[in-house]
Amino acid sequence: MSLKGLKNRESEKWKKIAIGLALILLLGLLINSVTKVYKKKKEAEKVLVRMESQAAELKERDEFLRDSLEKLSTEEGIEFEIRKKLNVAEAGEGVAIIVEEESTTSAPSAKISPWQKFKNFFTGLFE
Repeated sequence: MSLKGLKNRESEKWKKIAIGLALILLLGLLINSVTKVYKKKKEAEKVLVRMESQAAELKERDEFLRDSLEKLSTEEGIEFEIRKKLNVAEAGEGVAIIVEEESTTSAPSAKISPWQKFKNFFTGLFE
């Protein structure tokens, strides 16, 4: 075996190691790029879902506004909106305002201060 053959084998071995490291580095870069693209795709899908829901909401709002505009294009619709918003009536008509009665139960004892409980006790004795 000659010294020249030994040097050739060592240089071939280093070449193979260098090529292997370069391929591993290239593979790492490719995997990194693929993961970035995948993450961007997922984010784009989320944005698309959000935008589709917003588009549906806007379509519903558009339909509501078109219906309201259609109602307001008639004399009866305008009169209805004026009566509803301003609580007005024509001459000879009356407006009834219904107010719900509040319950007359006393406040819970947890919200009454000790001084107020003491005062209520003596007030109740003399009534």
